[in-house]
Amino acid sequence: MFNLPFYKSSQEFIGNNRNTPLLCWDIANPALGKRIQIAEDVCEVEKLRLQHNWQLAINLQKLLTNNFTLVVTNVKKEIVWASRGFEAMTHYSLSESVGRNPSFLQGEKTNFKTKLVVREKLASFEMVETKLLNYRKDGEPYWCQVKIYPIQNSEGAFTHFIAVEKETD
Repeated sequence: MFNLPFYKSSQEFIGNNRNTPLLCWDIANPALGKRIQIAEDVCEVEKLRLQHNWQLAINLQKLLTNNFTLVVTNVKKEIVWASRGFEAMTHYSLSESVGRNPSFLQGEKTNFKTKLVVREKLASFEMVETKLLNYRKDGEPYWCQVKIYPIQNSEGAFTHFIAVEKETD
């Protein structure tokens, strides 16, 4: 029988621990890469949550398992982190995207009124849900269903936004 590690807190897990126990069935499991990717993305968001003392009640693992993409921006609306699904959806790497406003994905056929509503809601720190026409790095358009949540820290100050996105028809 294996002795699997159990952690008292997420901080204990995050630490410098990048090791995951390997079980014999993991080798043949085609979803192993996806599971590792999800675990790494959850750990990255958890680090941000701890660093900024966020009050976050979103089940990130469930969203990532269901192929949603997550994008975290600061209050200046600059990307600070995105899940690995972001690169698959947009073809932009994280290093090409950090520090940029997500509007760089929009283009000439993106609805101006929709962009205005998003800006107004975010300026008021309100949750917003909409469908946007975005553009990949190669210029190919795609529809993106997005729900953006303002994030508060434990003192009640708004510090970031988290966008939950999925490509749609």
